[in-house]
Amino acid sequence: MTPMPPAGSTGISRARGPAHRSPPATLTRVPDDGVRILYLAGIPRAGSTVLGQALGGLPDVTFVGELNFFWRRFAGRELCSCRRPLPDCPFWAAVVHRAYGDVSPGRAKALAELERRVLRTQAPLGLAPGRWPVRRATGIATMLAERAQLYRAIVEVGGASWIVDAGKEPVFGSFLARADDVSLATVHLVRDPRGVAFSWLKRVRSDSEPGEMPRRSAAMTAVDWLLQNLMVQLSLQKLSRVYVRVRYEDLVARPGAIVQGISRATGHATAGPAAADDGAAVGAGEHHLVAGNPGVRRHADRGLKLRLDDEWRTELPRADRLVVTAVCAGLMAAYGYPVLAAGDLTRRESRSPS
Repeated sequence: MTPMPPAGSTGISRARGPAHRSPPATLTRVPDDGVRILYLAGIPRAGSTVLGQALGGLPDVTFVGELNFFWRRFAGRELCSCRRPLPDCPFWAAVVHRAYGDVSPGRAKALAELERRVLRTQAPLGLAPGRWPVRRATGIATMLAERAQLYRAIVEVGGASWIVDAGKEPVFGSFLARADDVSLATVHLVRDPRGVAFSWLKRVRSDSEPGEMPRRSAAMTAVDWLLQNLMVQLSLQKLSRVYVRVRYEDLVARPGAIVQGISRATGHATAGPAAADDGAAVGAGEHHLVAGNPGVRRHADRGLKLRLDDEWRTELPRADRLVVTAVCAGLMAAYGYPVLAAGDLTRRESRSPS
């Protein structure tokens, strides 16, 4: 099992991440080993946007949000974190034009359909642990070639040679690991499943598309938490150039140490610190994030002050806590989470979050 990033490094100052301003006059060259991607894998609501924001403060790193369903979001004119529809955002408009030239709404929808078909109907192929060759006549090969163009354009327009993609899905990540001209390092982000379950129960208004973010029951979240994390370990741990596992709770408690540990483990050469362990805001700078946590997106440009979100300890109903713990206990213990949290046997029933 791959160890956690080394702890105990010194605190990190509030250095600005790569700014996504207008495209630079001289485009950044893609490294010889391919586009370098730090892929954040795991279950949604585990803190990937928080981790991406912290990593985006490193020199020569661009955090772009979630690109696994980029074309669905682009064709649907979802909002970038800059509050413009993705096709109208100056950063994403420049990236798409650099990669493909003029893209009509019809072509964007066709790319979105290819994306959906590959990721939803050919998922078992992605999770196969072996490095099988991708036949060039398949939809998978077409999608990977298209996605490599997109990443390459992000490097050239954004001015940073590392991309942080918080796509999370192990299927998408395992396909990326097989792509030509891509050097994939996986950061497997885990969080106490009771905290994840509580987050899925809450009503949260999306800031990228109309309506609220999806909700699901604690039992469904528990099963998904177990399966998604196991799939990350069974596929991406073997396929990635580097695999690092990080706990959300450790990230919030020691962001400087965790970010620097990830940087060292993945081979990113830091020119200076990027986050501090003293409560200072992390990742300040201009950002153009696709999807993600609305609260993080809202404050991305001025930086994010990290605090532990452990409201579940007092607000998650006892019945839900017990269901989640029963389903996830084995993997919780493997990740260092106590099966019985304080108050599990004595606390009163809480109301469902609303």
